[in-house]
Amino acid sequence: MIDESLKKDLISHKIYSSWQFIEYTEKNIITVKYCADTINNIVEKMSIRTMRWEQDILSDLVDDVTADGKKVKRVTVTTDNTPTYELRVVGEKIDPWFLFDKLLRDFFQYAMNSFDSISQIINAGLLANRGKKVDSVDIQIMFRTFEQQTYSAAFPKMYAWLEKIKLSDEFQYIEAINNRTKHTADISNKLSMGILGSPNTAQIGAFSRKGEAHEKRELSTQLQATIDFLSNSWNEFIDVFKEEYKRDVYIENRRHTISGVRQQKLKDEPDQNLSYAYIEASHDFDSMPEELYILFVSERENEIYSHECPFDTILITGSSNIDILGRYKADNEVSNDCLLHYRKYIKDNDIKGDICMFYVQKEDTVFYHANPYFNLETVSNDDEFLKRASLPF
Repeated sequence: MIDESLKKDLISHKIYSSWQFIEYTEKNIITVKYCADTINNIVEKMSIRTMRWEQDILSDLVDDVTADGKKVKRVTVTTDNTPTYELRVVGEKIDPWFLFDKLLRDFFQYAMNSFDSISQIINAGLLANRGKKVDSVDIQIMFRTFEQQTYSAAFPKMYAWLEKIKLSDEFQYIEAINNRTKHTADISNKLSMGILGSPNTAQIGAFSRKGEAHEKRELSTQLQATIDFLSNSWNEFIDVFKEEYKRDVYIENRRHTISGVRQQKLKDEPDQNLSYAYIEASHDFDSMPEELYILFVSERENEIYSHECPFDTILITGSSNIDILGRYKADNEVSNDCLLHYRKYIKDNDIKGDICMFYVQKEDTVFYHANPYFNLETVSNDDEFLKRASLPF
């Protein structure tokens, strides 16, 4: 498991959104190991069932005499008395061959997912403000991105790690078998139980992918090889990632808070209701950057809270929060999703000063509760509203 101290370091380097993908990568790796353990348990239970069947069948040996007069013991094995195999999952009978086939596909699927999740860490933690859209990111995209001199020069150790993964035989096999079973067709895997002295057989079948032949492999050997490769790759990645993100290359103008929200609600005067988020300018509006990137992150009593920045408009104020200098507009919409992003805001160089408040009042008014992310100032002649606003979110 990753040391929790890394989480706080990501906050200090303003790349906290990468933490969710670190957690998801570990979840994928745990799932890979679960699939392998369950596959091995299936084979073991089938072996035990076969051994017990042999003990039963051998107890039915009968005396016989061969044609040349020799005394022998005979046992009859037919399709009617061969061992039967079934497993129970949440009380339901499941064909073990079906479960074996499904878990083997899941095993390689989640192994590949782990590398795709790693690519999301790179995207959020290193590329940061230059990151690609989440839905377009996978490990192949990162391979191609880091072939560009801009990024290979900015993060040389990560580039070397990506090249090592891309060229490794183990990764190429994981990618090939995953793509084959996911997009094309099954592979002729083999799982059979040997009886009366013959060995068990558990193999991943041979297949071809994009003109490259992959020979059959022993199941247990390949499962362990994939787990070892995945675990080693993950550990190496974390070491490289820790070194590279400290370069703080593409994290300019990122924030984890704003100065506050001012909200006003007056009885019988709904046209005077308003609510706006604001950032106090350190100098003047013109000297502020063209872009801001905001993700709410707050540390309180050893707990870390995080939330997407919900505001479509953020006003810039002077030393007083009613002295409006200008505004920033969100570059994208916030969706109903648990993913965290540093939301991008663009400076509006056309509309400045008090007129910004006019446009804020045309937007839907949203009132807020006390929360760990920003200071809240509430103005109202409604005591009940004041009480509700002071309650924690």
